[in-house]
Amino acid sequence: MKSQIVPPVIQAVGLACVPVVDMPPGTSLARKPVAAAIIALVERDDGHRDVTIKCVTDARDMEFPLPVLVNDALIASAPTIITQRDCDALAIEAASRRFFSEPTLGALGQGQDLVDPVAMFSGGRDETTLCRRLGIPANLVPDSDVARWWSRDTPLAVEDVALTAAVSRVMLWAHGASFLRGLPDAFFEMLIPLRLRLLDMEAEHPGLKPLLASRPFHRAASFASYYREYRAKRDAGDESRWLTFEDGQSYV
Repeated sequence: MKSQIVPPVIQAVGLACVPVVDMPPGTSLARKPVAAAIIALVERDDGHRDVTIKCVTDARDMEFPLPVLVNDALIASAPTIITQRDCDALAIEAASRRFFSEPTLGALGQGQDLVDPVAMFSGGRDETTLCRRLGIPANLVPDSDVARWWSRDTPLAVEDVALTAAVSRVMLWAHGASFLRGLPDAFFEMLIPLRLRLLDMEAEHPGLKPLLASRPFHRAASFASYYREYRAKRDAGDESRWLTFEDGQSYV
């Protein structure tokens, strides 16, 4: 089954940043990204999706800096789920190192293929509060806390910060896209394969436990068979509409 609602390739980026001194607080200039996580969901020929997750950290001296690593991990021209705030921080960091080339990241910095999941719910929203309202346990750690944990020799803690941010943004986009389209495709096409991939990583990344235990992931797993049945009928020409998750009524 191939969904016409969800792009065949979609990716999400989460960052962990530390504060930059002597810069206006609360601005992108005052944030330096030290770790990033890139999640890509790619549709196969059979309609199922492969999930790849890459975590990269600010390189040691004389190695490639973080913007280059992020650029290499991104899939060019694919819709990219990232907040405008994090995109600005990446752009500032890349611009400070002008002897490197990051064309994919540069296009994202110009707004090409950028999907801000918070803006889907109109402006003026706070990402943490919005996720909490939707039952998504977003682990959006303040930059000051990241600075205390950050070490190039033991980067796992800040990689987990970036990873949980990327996962929560996939979940946030899936909620918003399903609502705006009036169809459940985005929710299930994203969360079912992502949950299976995260279960394989849970032992090494304990920060994923609250996300995997969240209501959205449980709901996606519980109704996966109903969704596949609904998709099979819809693809066969059944025009019935999905109505509700509640009381065991998955579709009409």
